Amino acid sequence: MSVVGFVESLLAGGQVKVPRGADTAGRLYQPASAELDDIAAVLVAFEADYRDSLAGHPPRLNLPAMMWAAMTSFRVCAFLIQRDLDEKAMRTALEVPCPEEPSPAVCYSVDLTLRFLPDFVRLAKAMSPTDPLVVMLKELARRWPLSSVGIADLGEVDPAPFLGDRCLRTLYVDRIIAAKDRSRVEHPVVRDAVQSAVGIHQELGLGTC
Repeated sequence: MSVVGFVESLLAGGQVKVPRGADTAGRLYQPASAELDDIAAVLVAFEADYRDSLAGHPPRLNLPAMMWAAMTSFRVCAFLIQRDLDEKAMRTALEVPCPEEPSPAVCYSVDLTLRFLPDFVRLAKAMSPTDPLVVMLKELARRWPLSSVGIADLGEVDPAPFLGDRCLRTLYVDRIIAAKDRSRVEHPVVRDAVQSAVGIHQELGLGTC
């Protein structure tokens, strides 16, 4: 299966098959330009439908951020099954920074694929709670709080880059309530938004988060 096939299956929520993310020397797989174009086309088509499922109007896509997140997600899943790579090779891949600074558009674009981070962490922990990959995924999760709701023991995260966008703030609050992630309501703006969302039925929100 190609990276295009991986992205298609990931977005569809089905069984994901992942090609090797690196060779035995740790050199990362780099898609050719034609494959990158196909990956972008799949993501853009998916996003056109996905945005209609959200409350309000999400930001415009940031294509470089979207592609960075897709390749990061591919490499995470490859590392989950490719156990012959050393820690240095994995860290080199997962420390490649997003080419854009966090903003509503960047956080939204990254989230198209990084919203599966809680599942990635769960799978990594199931194999070995002390696996270095778990540590690396948590570092990634701290940098992208919109996509990492529900992951335990992250410490303080900064949702400020997207909180000013009403659609993304609503999405974030909905995820916090659904995951009962109490750690996220320590932020005063988020706490107020959660309280507003649950109204007088506080036991459905802060009391159980």
